[in-house]
Amino acid sequence: MNLISRLDSIVFLIYFVVVAGYGLWVYRRKNFHKSGANTSASHDYFLAEGSLTWWAIGASLIASNISAEQFIGMSGSGFRIGMAIAVYELMA
Repeated sequence: MNLISRLDSIVFLIYFVVVAGYGLWVYRRKNFHKSGANTSASHDYFLAEGSLTWWAIGASLIASNISAEQFIGMSGSGFRIGMAIAVYELMA
């Protein structure tokens, strides 16, 4: 039994090409609007130059905090303890 099938490899490669292509497109479009001058600063790299909304930043923070512990451990604790575990995560 193969660990990664041919279909898995194709899906991974398509996903990689799409994400890399989109990143390159955004990068080139941004550099084109700067008229070729290399004027990037540190504020260009954090919080998308202030153009992100509060819910996008919050979703990013929550998504970066998710791990196997949330999917397995917290589900079991929620079943055993109840809402108390959800309140703990909400306050975090």
